[in-house]
Amino acid sequence: MSAEQIEGNVILVIDDDEINLQMAKMILEKKLPCRVITCDNGVQGIEIMRRQYVKLVLLDIMMPFFNGIQTLEKMREDPKLKNMPVIMLTASTDKQHISKAIQFGVKDYVRKPFMPDELVGRVSKRLGPITTKSTYTILVVDDDPADLKRATLLMESHLPHKIVTASSGIEGMEFLRKHKINMVVASTEMSFINGFRIVDFIRGDANLKNIPAFLITSSTDPEVIDKIDNSGAKGYIKKPLVSVDALEPIVNFLKKNK
Repeated sequence: MSAEQIEGNVILVIDDDEINLQMAKMILEKKLPCRVITCDNGVQGIEIMRRQYVKLVLLDIMMPFFNGIQTLEKMREDPKLKNMPVIMLTASTDKQHISKAIQFGVKDYVRKPFMPDELVGRVSKRLGPITTKSTYTILVVDDDPADLKRATLLMESHLPHKIVTASSGIEGMEFLRKHKINMVVASTEMSFINGFRIVDFIRGDANLKNIPAFLITSSTDPEVIDKIDNSGAKGYIKKPLVSVDALEPIVNFLKKNK
């Protein structure tokens, strides 16, 4: 299995029992092309989901302080997490717990102590087709090292795609000439060759003109925003890139153009 396949299938397991966490991680990573993240409470689990890319959650029902049902409720209230697929882990025979989980959109559960074949089978079914980060490559271009690092980390954490970078407009153009790129995200505030010129370069090249481009800007000037709207870019994202909310235009585009 490739590293790209593994990074496209990130599973978060939330359980207050350390043995269950380690067993689930060992079984799933051995049997499936996936990477397993673990935590022992729902509050931390929600923070992990907000901070980085997760494809599937395995969630224990019976946890102290903040149980699985409360965690589900908070997830479904969050616009970014409300559609996250979840498999419940439960030793409970209480049908009310299972019924409540179903009300929150859970379509499957695994009884504890879980059998390896059952766990792998149910997780494999929910993961669906194996995804990879290498099939879609996003080039991020910014000559500010701190901004480039923030953008890269945010995209790597929240998008199941390969992220490559260029630290100047010239480097970005060279990268476009030499490599297969599926999307470009470029800063409008670079010196010499900025994001606007990169969009012009893409639109003027017959081999590149169909690559979607997004611009990054810290400006709120209506003239700048109007220039972006008329540049041929698909949209823009706002600096500082410190929250997944900033990526919403790109996420929405990717969902519409699968």
